[in-house]
Amino acid sequence: MKTNAVIRPARLADAADLSALMRRTFIAANGHCSSPENVAGFLDAAYTPELQAREIRDPDTLTVIVEQDGQWAGFAQLRWGTTPPPVVSLLPTVELGRIYLDSAFHGRGLAAQLVSNLLAAASLRGSRSVWLNVWQEAAQAIRFYQKHGFEIMGSSLFRVGDDVKDDWVMMQALPTA
Repeated sequence: MKTNAVIRPARLADAADLSALMRRTFIAANGHCSSPENVAGFLDAAYTPELQAREIRDPDTLTVIVEQDGQWAGFAQLRWGTTPPPVVSLLPTVELGRIYLDSAFHGRGLAAQLVSNLLAAASLRGSRSVWLNVWQEAAQAIRFYQKHGFEIMGSSLFRVGDDVKDDWVMMQALPTA
């Protein structure tokens, strides 16, 4: 398994390319979850270059890009500024808001490296836990998160356009110093 990845913070100059990667990976993972109109609306609301630039500048958001052999393989995002669901009681906490790999890079161990990097970043900033939402029908993603220490704590709703999806809220406690 090849895992010589470079994980680095996103830069403002990355916003347009990052937006394109986010759109591609969301469609690959979730494009089938709703109507084409709902998916397109979601993409236009969540993954624009302007929004990515704003998130890159946000001190309460850490967006990282994972590269392998000079190619962008994926990205992830930690968000300290979001309000956790009530089932997440181990505070302070941070949301793992996004984590996606381009399908060409699946099976190389990059996602595990990315999660490890994110958990370390969360700990360094003083978070006691990390939480995330995952679509209840995304069995592979749920298994991945469970393999990496996340537990289902409850449920939430997620909107793709006007289509409401059932998500699991998962959390992992971080080691304390």
